[in-house]
Amino acid sequence: MDANHPSHYVGQNVNTVDQLSSVTLLGLAVFGAVVVVLANWLVFG
Repeated sequence: MDANHPSHYVGQNVNTVDQLSSVTLLGLAVFGAVVVVLANWLVFG
């Protein structure tokens, strides 16, 4: 999809379509941190 595609004329720009929202990224970061902590706890006791 190029920059002149009609969908960009109705508000579907790179911030709403092609990227994850900051809330989603924050959730993934928190989930990843919890997984790392649990993995360390299982491996190292």
